[in-house]
Amino acid sequence: MTDSPAAPEPPVTGVPEIDAALAAVRLDGPVAEHHAELSAAVEVLQQALRTPRP
Repeated sequence: MTDSPAAPEPPVTGVPEIDAALAAVRLDGPVAEHHAELSAAVEVLQQALRTPRP
């Protein structure tokens, strides 16, 4: 019996919106199967970069 390796933890950026989006992306299995999750994370990242922070 072989144990599958644990999925790595998502990175923490300190920006709550980005951290939540990255946590929602499954990091196991083929990346091509996670297009919607990756697209959503990229959209959140783009929005965060466009929004000025104090």
